[in-house]
Amino acid sequence: MGSDYMDSYEIYVVQAGDTLFGIASRFDLTIAELQAVNQLPDPNRLVIGQALLIPLPRRSPLRYTVITGDTLFGLAQLFNTTVQVIAAANNLLDPNLIYPGQSLVIPGWSQIPYTVRTGDTLFAIASRFNVTVNQIARVNRLADPSLIFPGQVLNIPQPVAVSPRPAIETLAYFQMYNFPALRRSLEQIAPYITYGALFDFRVTAEGAIPIPSTTRQAVDLLKEFDIRPLAVITNWAGTDTFDPELGRAIIGNPQARANTIQNVLNLLQTYGFAGVNVDFENMYPEDRNLYTEFIRELTATLRPRGFLTTIAMAPKYADFPNLPWVGAFDYAALGQILDFIFIMTYEWGWIGGPPMAIAPITQVRRVLTYATSLIPPTKIIQGIPLYGYNWPLPDTPETLASGVNLVDVYDLAYRYGATIQFDPTAQSPFFRYRDEQGVEHEVWFEDARSVLAKYETAQDFNLRGVGYWSQTNEPYGFPQNWLILEDMFQIIKR
Repeated sequence: MGSDYMDSYEIYVVQAGDTLFGIASRFDLTIAELQAVNQLPDPNRLVIGQALLIPLPRRSPLRYTVITGDTLFGLAQLFNTTVQVIAAANNLLDPNLIYPGQSLVIPGWSQIPYTVRTGDTLFAIASRFNVTVNQIARVNRLADPSLIFPGQVLNIPQPVAVSPRPAIETLAYFQMYNFPALRRSLEQIAPYITYGALFDFRVTAEGAIPIPSTTRQAVDLLKEFDIRPLAVITNWAGTDTFDPELGRAIIGNPQARANTIQNVLNLLQTYGFAGVNVDFENMYPEDRNLYTEFIRELTATLRPRGFLTTIAMAPKYADFPNLPWVGAFDYAALGQILDFIFIMTYEWGWIGGPPMAIAPITQVRRVLTYATSLIPPTKIIQGIPLYGYNWPLPDTPETLASGVNLVDVYDLAYRYGATIQFDPTAQSPFFRYRDEQGVEHEVWFEDARSVLAKYETAQDFNLRGVGYWSQTNEPYGFPQNWLILEDMFQIIKR
């Protein structure tokens, strides 16, 4: 599986009988190179259906060696360019004067090495790399294109992508504990993160904001890695839920609302935050106008003082003003007020079941189609889940899923001999297994293929960026995710 969006990697899905040595040999890599990219916990334990990133050969400028009979006009036709472009790139005073053995740079083209394998034909190689047999033959001076042999190294011409990687911002939610684990994660992923949202500061019904003792340490750690810290304030009641009554008390009482805004300002100023991220969830739909007014007043207080005002917002594909969970969010009004919005485009598959993809791409695109019709795309951060869920079966109201991290999920599949499948509609991987007690399980998670589909979506909608929710500070996602992100985007660091 390849992608028009990735220049440095392709995705390979493990088949029955594969070994890391065999895969590495197939792609002219060493085991060490393959392991470095994928950081497999145990390289001897591959799972059928597992997606691996395959680093592509490094590109270099295409150099063409002139042979008898060549003309600049003919070369221009061969490589879909003009005589003037080739002449200018090679400082040719007279385009009619080229000679056999002369090396010419072909602008707009690069080349990658390819080692011929048993069974290869030049036609098959050309088809794989989307170029012509004639182009490969001419670049490699093959008198008879049918005479290639295993082990022969060919230079494969490749058009240079004309569109630069889009520049985006990213946001990652981090837990305010286990800082050694967070530091280890940041040592790996910090170059890919613009904002770090520290979860969480729990507002009381009176508008007070108790400050966790770890706040200073958390803010300083993010700043050490050049990540802009955001304070996440919540209506979390300490009972494993976002409380609608608490939310109403905070935003519905004028004094509580004023206290909250002043205490947010104090928090940001005292600890050096870049801004706030309001994560009020499960609010009553009838409190919609109260919430919008609260956000308006909060922004009016923070923006003149140089602080960002952002929120986390539930996903929906139409307004549904009376629907629980999503009705309280007025997309159009909030989009006008805020600096940017993190849309939680995940949790279609949730712990209560039924088992399904956590962020099926069809639903993600449906939400973004609606959101971008009301909110400028430059204000939207697309949420991406960096976790999986493991549901025991049968699915009943009493059975809840447990979280699975995206590194250990392969050990789970390997232990029970599961085969990873991929839902082409949801663009998400999953597998089933039976445990020692005879209980069946269904696991949905994210891998290289599913995050690639999400990044392609962010590009398609020209969004401000992407953001992440992880249930743990370590592992934070999975190694291939960051390589794909870097390959497709330039990450803005402010």
